[in-house]
Amino acid sequence: MTYQTDPSPWRLEWNDELSVCIPEIDAEHQHFIILVNVLNRAIVGRMALEEIKKRMQAIVDDAVAHFTHEEALFREWRYPAAEEHAQKHAQVLLAMREIMKRFEHDGTEYEWIEAGLQVKQALIDHLLTEDMKYRDYCLASGLQSAGAKCPDASS
Repeated sequence: MTYQTDPSPWRLEWNDELSVCIPEIDAEHQHFIILVNVLNRAIVGRMALEEIKKRMQAIVDDAVAHFTHEEALFREWRYPAAEEHAQKHAQVLLAMREIMKRFEHDGTEYEWIEAGLQVKQALIDHLLTEDMKYRDYCLASGLQSAGAKCPDASS
């Protein structure tokens, strides 16, 4: 991740090290990063709290759809850690919903900034830890897509 093209220190950028070597999932992960960057721009730009809430809700909604898709793929692949990964998805969604719930009745600007950082961190931590586990499984099992650009799983 780099932070060079946006004045916000929270800007995320996609790079090959984030790839799980499954183009459809990588595309969904890239969309997450776009949504997080949109949220961060709204917070830094001091948009109305209602606009910030909409952007946070878009992230939650996208996470639900993405996690459902990922879990369907796990069943198809017979991924041995599917249940554990699904539990991690549930934890991330619960955390994001708790963040949203805290701010149903506005909240201060500082609290929204903190919430935006927490949402971003929850998604990025999940991608960098849990999703890399199934990437490694797919690479070892030969399930990655032909032509997918993947870093060496051992690095």
